[in-house]
Amino acid sequence: MVVKLKDGRWEVVFFIAEHNHALVDKPSLTKYLRSHQGIPPKEKLFLKNLHNCNLTTGRMMNIMSEFYGSELIVPYTTKAISNLKSGLNKFDTKEGDMIETVAYFKDQQ
Repeated sequence: MVVKLKDGRWEVVFFIAEHNHALVDKPSLTKYLRSHQGIPPKEKLFLKNLHNCNLTTGRMMNIMSEFYGSELIVPYTTKAISNLKSGLNKFDTKEGDMIETVAYFKDQQ
């Protein structure tokens, strides 16, 4: 599809309705598509709790595999959990730094 902006409106100037690639034939592979990536908010909260219990990424994925019945059915990858853990570690560090900074200035006051 090709679109152009004309007079403040988007207009389709070229469109081919047929797919130019093969469709995913196994539902277990959809987690690798960019449009299907991401961890649902409730599961993020659960994974955050597991992270706070100092579980490894692999162990967290094992737990989610048990919930879903198989690792193939889990709608996200181990890498997604690893990325989530990295983000949580950065947040924890920032929060800890801020607490230490406030404590320092209270001592100086």
